[in-house]
This record gives sequence, C-alpha cells and structure tokens, in this order.
Amino acid sequence: WAGHFGCPAELLDQPGTTVLNEPKYAGERLVALWRIGPQTFVQVDPALAGRAQRVTDALPDGAALTADDLALAWGEAAIQSRDAGLVHYLFPPDLVPQTPRPPYAVRALTPADDGAMQALHAACSPAEVDDGYVEVSHEIAIGCFSGDALVAAASGYRRAGFMDIGVLTHPGHRRRGLGKAVVGALSAWSIAHNVINQYRCNAGNIGSRATALALGFRQFFTSESVRLR
Repeated sequence: WAGHFGCPAELLDQPGTTVLNEPKYAGERLVALWRIGPQTFVQVDPALAGRAQRVTDALPDGAALTADDLALAWGEAAIQSRDAGLVHYLFPPDLVPQTPRPPYAVRALTPADDGAMQALHAACSPAEVDDGYVEVSHEIAIGCFSGDALVAAASGYRRAGFMDIGVLTHPGHRRRGLGKAVVGALSAWSIAHNVINQYRCNAGNIGSRATALALGFRQFFTSESVRLR
C-alpha cells in the first residue's frame, strides 16, 4: 500500500492523515478514505482536495480523518452517498479450502463461459452484480456449476499489487457454501502464483464477511467513501 500511495512504508506506522489527489476521480466528487493502522490515506477528486485538506488541518495533531468528520464539516445535505468497507488479507498457510457437495463442480472459467456468466448476472440484482464485480475477462475466474448452469463464480484482478477478489452466487443456490468454494479455489490459484489475496466487502454485509473469515482471511483495515452531490 505504501508503494501504491507513493509514500515511505514508515508512514503507515505514524498517526495522522495524508490527502492525495486522485486524477481518476476527477469530476466524480468522490472522497475515498483508507484507514491502515493509525494512518488514513484520503484519495480525493482533485477539485475537492483543498476542502478535504482544510477539514484535515482542523483536526487535532495525529488525528485520522473519517467520513463523519467530512459530514460534520460539509453537512449531511451535501452528501449523496456514503459507504464503509472491510479489507481482508490471507496468509497462505491459513487457507481453509471448501469443497461443495455433489452435484456441484468447481473449475476455472474461460472466455467460452461468458454466456453462462451473463446468465448468472441476469439472475442477480444489479446492485449485487455491481458490488461483486465478477467477470470472465479478469485475470482469473473460477466457477461452480450445477449441470451446465453457472451458479456461483469468483474472479480476481490486480489492485494495488494484490489479487482483488469478487464473488457472486445465484439466488437459488445460496447458503450452500458455493461462494466459499469458488473464492477458496481462486485464493489457492493466487497463492500458487505468488500473489497476495485481498477480499473487500461492505461493512454491513455479514454473509460476505463470513465467507472471508471461513476461508482464513483476516481483517486488516477499513475503508470509507463519500460522494458529494
């Protein structure tokens, strides 16, 4: 993460807040806060950087900026949406593989499975598809099939040097451990390819967090995002 943010690793052990212009957020009116240890890194739409820095400067020395601080300074009416997330990582020896019971079968996905993936997307809500962000085109994708039907899938792509994992399960096949099975298989692939597994989920998504913990992931830090109107 220090490399991703372009700062010395020692900064992550120091209390405080670092505000960073994020060009990809230009025009998005978005502020993303990553609480890593005692330090908060704030990625912000460049147009809002000055405002975010002023809120930070008004905090006591060593304070870590939060979404609540921004809401207090800017007013709840100025905020369109807020999200809070949990970020987990997996030490390779901690992986607890999960194998689904018959008739389910797990295998790697190929471009030929894109139609099956689109059918899985169609069976889930748009919000679930957006949150999961599971695609055959990602660096690695694992699917769980019931016959010819793709009923659960996980995929991963590189984010800040980690393998960022998303998962999606068909509504008619939930609570059967299928999400754990595909995330576990994907995690094993990443370990074999010397990539650190990263699993992010909404702080209020109890089921998703349970998937991570059951596989041996540990929560390491939190994230928040604030989008202005």
